[in-house]
Amino acid sequence: MLRLGSGLNIICCAVSGGLGLVAPGLSRLLAVRLLPNDLRDADNSIALNLCVIGLLGVFAVGYPGYFVFDAIWPSSYYSPIASAKNAWLLGQAPFIAIYFTGAVVMFNAVRRALNTNPAIT
Repeated sequence: MLRLGSGLNIICCAVSGGLGLVAPGLSRLLAVRLLPNDLRDADNSIALNLCVIGLLGVFAVGYPGYFVFDAIWPSSYYSPIASAKNAWLLGQAPFIAIYFTGAVVMFNAVRRALNTNPAIT
């Protein structure tokens, strides 16, 4: 049975992950405006790529993967089939870790850049 409600939940999670990129992006924007030096180093592009890969991976496992897992374990999303739910969540776990790693790399890049700014007295 095809149920689109679960796919919409995954889309909402991916969108909220995209909104989670607003905080590091705004802090990077603020750091660029405050500092005389440029923040366009390798860490920032790596961080963005990691976050994008993480969000796309969660979406790929979550939405299209839902139909694959539903074909293997019919109606597994709505019934307590532990092995199906564990497989589905374990498929998403590496991408969540990749997203989190990208967010940490971005935070550290902005923190290092702001630490180079001399204090105004």
